Amino acid sequence: MSPVRPIVYINPDGTSPVIPLARFLPADPPGIVHCWLHRNTTRTDLILDPFGASPLMALEMASSGYRLLTACNNPVVAFELRMLASAPTLDELTAVLVDLASQKKGEERLESALKDLYETTCASCGESIQASAYLWLRGEPFPHARIYTCPICGDSGEHPVTDADVVKVQQLQRSDRLHRSRALERVLDSGSDDRAAVEEALGIYSSRPLYVLFTLLNKIEGMSLSPRKRELLEALLLSVMDAGNSIWAWPQERERPRQLSTPPQYIEKNLWMELEAAVAAWSAFSHKVDVTTWPEMPAGPGICIHHGRMRDLAREPGTAKIGHIVTVFPRPNQAFWTLCGLWSSWLWGREQAGRFAAVMERKRFDWNWHTSALHAALSPAVSMSGPGVRMFGVLPEPAPGLINAVVGAAAVSRLNLTGFATMNAEEPVQMEWKTGAANREFTPVNMQRIAREAIRDMLSEIGEPTEYIELHTAAMCALADENAFPPTIQQLTAEKASEIQSVIQTLLADRLFLRRMDATAKDPESGLWWLAQPENTQTPLADRVELEIRELLLKENEIPYREILKNIHQRFSGYLTPPDALLQHCLESYASFDKTRQVWVIKEKDLPSSRAKNTQEMLDLVDAIARKLGIQSSGEHPVIWKVDSRPELPLYQLIISTTAAIDRDFLNDLPEECENVFILPGSRSGLLRYKIERDPYLAEQLAEHCHFLKYRTLRSIASRSDLSLELWNVLIESDPISLEETTQLSMFG
Repeated sequence: MSPVRPIVYINPDGTSPVIPLARFLPADPPGIVHCWLHRNTTRTDLILDPFGASPLMALEMASSGYRLLTACNNPVVAFELRMLASAPTLDELTAVLVDLASQKKGEERLESALKDLYETTCASCGESIQASAYLWLRGEPFPHARIYTCPICGDSGEHPVTDADVVKVQQLQRSDRLHRSRALERVLDSGSDDRAAVEEALGIYSSRPLYVLFTLLNKIEGMSLSPRKRELLEALLLSVMDAGNSIWAWPQERERPRQLSTPPQYIEKNLWMELEAAVAAWSAFSHKVDVTTWPEMPAGPGICIHHGRMRDLAREPGTAKIGHIVTVFPRPNQAFWTLCGLWSSWLWGREQAGRFAAVMERKRFDWNWHTSALHAALSPAVSMSGPGVRMFGVLPEPAPGLINAVVGAAAVSRLNLTGFATMNAEEPVQMEWKTGAANREFTPVNMQRIAREAIRDMLSEIGEPTEYIELHTAAMCALADENAFPPTIQQLTAEKASEIQSVIQTLLADRLFLRRMDATAKDPESGLWWLAQPENTQTPLADRVELEIRELLLKENEIPYREILKNIHQRFSGYLTPPDALLQHCLESYASFDKTRQVWVIKEKDLPSSRAKNTQEMLDLVDAIARKLGIQSSGEHPVIWKVDSRPELPLYQLIISTTAAIDRDFLNDLPEECENVFILPGSRSGLLRYKIERDPYLAEQLAEHCHFLKYRTLRSIASRSDLSLELWNVLIESDPISLEETTQLSMFG
C-alpha cells in the first residue's frame, strides 16, 4: 500500500463553456483532467470513467487525443454528451427550429400560438409585447408580476400583472388536468405503484409551461424528420423542459438546486424565448468528437458510451484493457435525477428511460446512500481494471459529506489512496488512488490518534489558521492511509460512518487541542481552525508564498502567470496549495503586469540594490528622529528606543522590512508596555492588509501595541520641524495600511 503523499494541484485553464443543464452538472473547471493525463499517460491508453457525470470532462479528454470508455446510466446526460460531441451548428439548429415554428396549431403557426400565451401590454406605451417572464409566489394561483423589455418605447423591468395576464392563466388552468394526465401517462405504466412520486414531481410544472411542453412534444412527434433533425429538436426541447419548471428562484441564486422544491418566489420563463435561446447553448461546443456505443470502440481519440450501470459494463465479455481511471465525482442531486426521470420518459418513453426513472420514488439521497452508490460504480471499475491501475478523481464543490463518501467508497472498493491536494472550500479537491488486490487486510486502529496527528501535522505545516474542509480532508485521508475503513461496503454501515465522524467531532470540541476563529455560526465549516497551543509550527504559508514569488521574480525578472502557477504549485503541494487571491496580492505588490506581452515584470524599486538603499535610508531616518526626540537608539533588527526615565525597558521597537512577512516568533515574544512599529514599503501595504484579514491569528497578535509605517510616511515625519514624542505617537497612525493605497497625511498639514 503506497503512502499518501501531497500531489501538485492542477489549476483550471480558463473557464468552461456554458452548456445546457449546466446548473445541475458537476462544476468541472477545464484543463485539470487534460493536464493530469498529459503528465501521467500516453494517448494509446484507454481511460475509464465509471460515473459519466460530466459531459465536459469527457469531451475534454477526447478532444485532447484520448480514448474514453464511460458508463453513463443517466439517459439525459448520455444524450447531452452525444449531442455536444456531434458539434451541432447554429445553422442546423436554427433550421429545425424554423421547421418547428411553421407547424400549424389550429389555423395559426405554432410559433404565433405559443407566443400568444406570453403576450402582455406595455405599462408605458400600451402596445402588445412579449413578456420574457412572470413572477410567482409559492402557493398562489396567479403570478403577481411580469418582466419585459418593450421594443417600442424601451420600458423594461418588473411590472404588476394585468387582468388580461390573469385571464390567460385561468384559461390554461381549466385544461390543466388533461395535460397533466398525459404527462403522467408517459412516465407510468398500467401497473406502476409510484404514481404519487411522479405526481409530486410533476407539481413543479405549472399550467402554462406544461401546456407548452406537451404542445411542442406532440408536434415534434408528428413531424416527418430524419434521425439527426429529431435529435436536434429533442435537444432544444430538453432545454425548454429545464427552463419550464418552478425551481428557478427569483432573484436568481448562485446555489445549485439539489432538492425538488419550489422556492418562495420563482420565475416562469417565456418558453418560446427559451427555445430560441437554446439554439446558441447547444452550438457552444464546436469541436466534433467521435462517439460510439458499447461494445464498439472508437478507432482513434473518442468516447465509447455504455448506456447503463458500471456493474453491467464490468460483466460484459471482451472488455478492453484499462490504462487509467479518471472521473469527476457526482454529488447527490435529487432535483436533477428526478427531472431526468421525467424528461427521459417524456422524450423517449418509459421503456428507454428504463431503471433510471425509478429514481423518482426516492425522496432522500443522504451521504450514506451516496457512499453506497459510489461504491456500486467504483468496485466494478476496479475489478474491470485489475491491480496497479492509477485513478485520478476531481471532487468539485467540496463538502465534508462528499469527502466522506468518496474516501469511504474508494477504501471499500480496493482503491488505495496515494495522494491528494486541496486549495480552499470553493475549488475542487483532487485525489489519486491505485487499484489494489482483491482482499484487503483489516485490523482495528486508533482512529482518534490518527486523525489528531493528521490535523496537528497539517496545521503545523501550513503555519496559519485554515478552513474546516482542509482539516476534514486531511483527517479522512489519514484514516484511509492507515486502513481505518472496513474491507467491505456491508461493514461500512451508517453506524460505522457515524463513528468515524464522531472521532473528528470530538477533536473539534477539544479546546486544549483546537480553537475556532472568526466563526459566525455553530457549523464547523464557519470560521477558521487553528491550534490551541501553536508550538514549533512552520512559517505561515502566506509569508512563504510571498518570499517564493519575490525570489521567482528576481530570478526571472519577467514571467507569465502560467509559469508562476506551475512553480508555486510544485513548491507548495497537497494541502499547502495557496489560493489564487494570495498569489495575485503578492504579484501586485512586487510586479507590474505587461498586458501586451502577458507577463509579470518585477518593479524596479524592488530590485535588491534599490531595497538595500531603502533599508539604509530608513535606518538613518529612524536614528535622526530618535536624536530629534532625545531618545536613545540602538540596534538594527529591530531598532530599540529607550528613554532615560525607564532605561531597563524599551519604549519602542522599530522593525524595518522590505517584505510583508512578519516573524511570528518575534510577535510571540514582544516586551510588555512597548510599542512596536513595523516600517515597510507602501507597495506592501495591500499585501499585509490582505494577510491580516485572511489570518485571524495574525490579526490577534497585531491587535495591541503594533503600528505600521510606510517608507513615505517615515520620510514625511522625519522632515517635520515641530516633531515631539506626543506628535510622533499620533503620526504613526496617520497613514494606515489598506488593500488600496491611501494617503492621509494632509490632515496633519
